[in-house]
Amino acid sequence: MRAVAVHRIGDTPELMELRVPGPGPGEVLVELAAASLNPVDMGIAEGRLPMPYVTPLVLGVDGMGRVTETGEGVLGFRPGDTVHGQFLRAPLGHGTFAEYVVVPEAPDGGALQRVPDGMPAEIAAALPTAGMTALGVIEAIGLRAGQSVLIAGATGGVGVFAVQLAAARGVEVIATARPDAARWIRGLGAAETADYTAGDIVERVRKTRPDGIDAFLDLTRDTARFGAYAGLVRDGGAAASVSFSAPPELLASERIAVSNYMMQDKPDLLARITAEAASGRIAVPVQRTVPLEGVPEGLARGGGARGKTTVRI
Repeated sequence: MRAVAVHRIGDTPELMELRVPGPGPGEVLVELAAASLNPVDMGIAEGRLPMPYVTPLVLGVDGMGRVTETGEGVLGFRPGDTVHGQFLRAPLGHGTFAEYVVVPEAPDGGALQRVPDGMPAEIAAALPTAGMTALGVIEAIGLRAGQSVLIAGATGGVGVFAVQLAAARGVEVIATARPDAARWIRGLGAAETADYTAGDIVERVRKTRPDGIDAFLDLTRDTARFGAYAGLVRDGGAAASVSFSAPPELLASERIAVSNYMMQDKPDLLARITAEAASGRIAVPVQRTVPLEGVPEGLARGGGARGKTTVRI
């Protein structure tokens, strides 16, 4: 089968020919139709996740496809089922940038479920990691109607979901965005935008919100600016990072609640974010689709993409 993988941690991802895996007890074999790119993919390739791995290490954590074979003891899925999810498992290396992937029926680090009828493959593949993260962190910081939140990284994969979910709760969203993306991100629910390329965002937010904001949500890896943005939050508010960029000294803050968010109960998060998308309550902004052979270039582009990039397999 074709797969995008690395032979060693730190290598440049490349398209390879590998054998089709077979499911063991409690596992299902999925023939993938689509996948999606996430920042964690390069983190895995570079060895930034403290988990064991196998080589060649096939990258990709999100996917959608059809169950073609089940291992002994599998009860919840059968051949022909269309499934999607976050196919993250230990050891790392059984990824979704491939034509086939084996995943446990009850994933030990991710989530797997059937795709709702009528949901397109690229939407089902784009939802899991980014959507689950956005839903989880919005709930973790306890945003309520009438409050305000600054979202840094609002136009990225997690950001496009976080903006919609916060706005749907009646929260005023200040979204960081370049001018050419401002109208688009407002269309997703942001009340106002702040151009991070044109001066000091902290100063501009203070001018429009002299009493401060209720929360700050960091979806970037900009540790240097986390403290300044968190300083905009009024006493009793909250600040959180999904990329562990909250400095240790701020985690002990007594003025505001500061956290580095980590997902819990992934199957529940996946079920709920999928229901939001299936009902039309949130949009899944797929901005770019690449073939499997285009994944290495897509990974090399890093964090410049808006919305979600999906992979056609």
